Amino acid sequence: MHYNLSASLPLSIQASKSNVKKNLFLIKPLTTALVTIVALGAMSNTHAKVLFSDTSLSILYGDDYELVEDGELTTITLEHASTHTWGGVFFFVDRHQGASDSDNNKYKETYGEFAPKFKLQTFDDSFIKQVNLAGQYEFGSNSTGFSQDNYMVGVGADLNVPIPGMKYASASIYHVFNDNTDDDQQITLTYGWEKNNIVIDGYVDYSFNNDDLKDQLHINPQIKYNLQDTLGIDNRLEVGMEYSYWRNKYGSDQTQNTPSALVKLHF
Repeated sequence: MHYNLSASLPLSIQASKSNVKKNLFLIKPLTTALVTIVALGAMSNTHAKVLFSDTSLSILYGDDYELVEDGELTTITLEHASTHTWGGVFFFVDRHQGASDSDNNKYKETYGEFAPKFKLQTFDDSFIKQVNLAGQYEFGSNSTGFSQDNYMVGVGADLNVPIPGMKYASASIYHVFNDNTDDDQQITLTYGWEKNNIVIDGYVDYSFNNDDLKDQLHINPQIKYNLQDTLGIDNRLEVGMEYSYWRNKYGSDQTQNTPSALVKLHF
């Protein structure tokens, strides 16, 4: 799973607002997600050759999350990643739901990211395979009334890591134009490794230079086993766990250190 490292500290879970107001907070991110998926499909078909494409739906459950009622959180994630002759794109949208609070209200949140990259230069027989202009749009809202729209611009590199089974690796640095706090910078590392149906992938985010918040470090690997061959099915079905280490979560004094159960189906 992925979480926003550039957002301000979320509000405490408050008493329930009207259903109409809650729905308004959630409609915008979900609409953005649908529009983005349609746009990606149209762009892939009409403007460039698709080199790789993957879309998945996953469910995640853990009961030791910081800054969440009773630590319990269930997340459903729609995710898309693709590479093209012009660069590539990564997109996901999360739907979080927490446990009921003392008033029997459930915390709910929708959060997503849209991250395109545009190829600037490629290199042969080099540790750096490609240099990219990188961007990212972060959006979200929750049932307490909090919402955000953050924009990130930077440069990144696709890396040729000489480890058997390494499918991809990248490093990027961004300037972040935050909606609710001062601007800051973020370094993001991503990676993916697979061998004998064992899959290890994830990201590391380090967010710093924010005058309002503490520096944050989020290490978020997923360790999974692909059951496709075992079950003899057409699609990848991965089961396993996600581990989240998040120092100074949302720039607070809280550090999250929790595993979660994970099931992911690829289309």
